[in-house]
Amino acid sequence: MIGWGLLIVFAVLAYTSSWWFLLGVAALALWKANRWYYYSSRPWRKVHFPMMRAYAAASGIESAQANREGRAFDVKTALLNLLKMVNPKVSLDYEALIQREFERHENFYDGALMQEYLLKRKNLSPDQAASMLEKIRELANTPDNGLMVRMVIASVIEDQFSALDRGEYLFQVFSGQAN
Repeated sequence: MIGWGLLIVFAVLAYTSSWWFLLGVAALALWKANRWYYYSSRPWRKVHFPMMRAYAAASGIESAQANREGRAFDVKTALLNLLKMVNPKVSLDYEALIQREFERHENFYDGALMQEYLLKRKNLSPDQAASMLEKIRELANTPDNGLMVRMVIASVIEDQFSALDRGEYLFQVFSGQAN
């Protein structure tokens, strides 16, 4: 939003004051084009960024409510608030989707999807893919709430796009590229 405002201000100043402001217009236009390309380049980015912003609000609501009621933060309630806020079209009801993702996390369900992604899109050998998956399995064994948020987002990606896109997204999460 600020970027668009600056772009308009620089365009008006270039028109009314000095042509030197066109340099600012060009720089801001290139920056906005780069951001648009980055967010539109992979299907999972269309879901990840809006849902992560919504989770910030949903976790804040749950944190305030838990604080008011004198109880601990519950990630499942925060995830339910997230899904209610974003209201994605998914094949399951929201509580069942959250429970399914907790079960999938315990069973490392996404290992096969990530392996398929590594073999098909990254063109790795089966041995390289297996060693990467072993490292990812070690990283996945954490009771981290942030990982469960991304697992729910992965489920929405799977419903809206494909299982291979889910595998790609989770690989990007574990490799630190989903930011």
